[in-house]
Amino acid sequence: MMDRVSMRGVPVAMQRDGWWLEADVQKVAQRWRARRGDGVRLGLLAALIALGDVLVWQVMPGLSRALFAFAVFLAGLALAWPRLAPRARVGVACGMVICLLPLIELVQPLSILIALCGLSVVAVVMAGVGRVDLMRAALRLWWVAPAQSMRDTARAVQGARDIKPVQWDLRAVVMGWALPAVATLIFAMLLIGANPVLDRLIADFTRWEPPRPDFARVWFWGITAAAIWPVLVTYRMRERLQYRRPQRVTVRREGVINATSVARSLVAFNALFAVQTGMDVLYLYGDATLPEGISPATYAHRGAYPLLATALLAGLFAVVARPHLNGRALVRVLMMLWLAQTLALVFASVWRLDLYVEAFGLTRLRLAAYIWMGLVAIGLGITAQQVWQDRPAAWMLLRSGALGAVALYVCAFVSFDAVVARHNLNRDVPEGREKLCKLSEGAIPAIERSTGVGTAAFCWGQYHEPQLFHPTDWREWGFRNWRVRRSLAAMRVTETATP
Repeated sequence: MMDRVSMRGVPVAMQRDGWWLEADVQKVAQRWRARRGDGVRLGLLAALIALGDVLVWQVMPGLSRALFAFAVFLAGLALAWPRLAPRARVGVACGMVICLLPLIELVQPLSILIALCGLSVVAVVMAGVGRVDLMRAALRLWWVAPAQSMRDTARAVQGARDIKPVQWDLRAVVMGWALPAVATLIFAMLLIGANPVLDRLIADFTRWEPPRPDFARVWFWGITAAAIWPVLVTYRMRERLQYRRPQRVTVRREGVINATSVARSLVAFNALFAVQTGMDVLYLYGDATLPEGISPATYAHRGAYPLLATALLAGLFAVVARPHLNGRALVRVLMMLWLAQTLALVFASVWRLDLYVEAFGLTRLRLAAYIWMGLVAIGLGITAQQVWQDRPAAWMLLRSGALGAVALYVCAFVSFDAVVARHNLNRDVPEGREKLCKLSEGAIPAIERSTGVGTAAFCWGQYHEPQLFHPTDWREWGFRNWRVRRSLAAMRVTETATP
């Protein structure tokens, strides 16, 4: 007699054959989590569009721009928080604040540019891109983000098309709703006829016209949604932001720029720059008399900007020619000598510009030229260090780019018009009043402090006059405008208190 065998549970073979059950459960769970996440993101998107309508739509640029951008990226950080490392979380939070501070100072093209570039890097960090590809990914974000918005919109429209329409049984609808609908309508007509208040309400409702859609506002909502959505789904763009083209091994043939041409060019450049440097020593730093018909101001003005362009081209040539200096000590010395002469030309340009400013006054362009010349001088020093230490071009570009970014960031907090006004008011500048009246509100405190009269009296008879902006709403508040108004109020209180 055969013994009975009891099999507990599901046989192993059946467990293996039922793998598809578990797979389906996992797919359903993943799909359910994705839909729930998209629902949360759509809710945040609607809330942020409403916030943008309140803070940005038909509001003068001010504090509201920075607050709106901060709210958008704060929502993006909250969604990306579980996927970010602690260091990345701190970096994103600090980066948001640093990028938006210039907007709080003053909404101007420079502060907008800083905010856009900085927030692009912040979005890339939220997407999970590493530090190696950070800057490339930030540049790639400018076309990946709009593509992501269009792709998700098309996917949502396609999903809506795939939904099957509900099929109605007309007979069942009529049999179920005919009696209650007709009876309710009859009783409602009787009650309205007996109640004058209800009759008035129904009459007012029938005369009500729905508001017409404001197409400009609808466009604003659409553009705002397209700009916000990529911040909420940064993780979806990670792979495309990190995309790398396959590396191809190419053999470079010797071209126009080679070791021989670089050496001969440096000999010619040094000789040519030596002539210009010698003339600057004679006419700028010495007491040599200029030829007839050429004044010191003319000599200074004509040489400032062309010499600056010459220095920039010299720095570019040094970067291109550096690979051809290896193992050639004499050519390297010629390169260092030429860079030193180029740096001397930059100092001569600063000296020329300073002489011209003393004669004709300071302007925004001349003040920007001072800053630009300083950056070029430091950049040439970095280039000389790169050539001498035989470092790669990326080493120099990284430091020069960081220097330029820091300079632009600091300039966003400086009122150029206030600096120009203070400088020109302390000197006898030709057409000084006309130049000052073309400045912005930042020049008003300096004008009133120096002249003792208001800008309206100072600019009487001029076509322009600095206008002080008075915000009518807290959304239009700006830190620089607040400082100007506070300075003017303190000056006027002092004048009133003085006997």
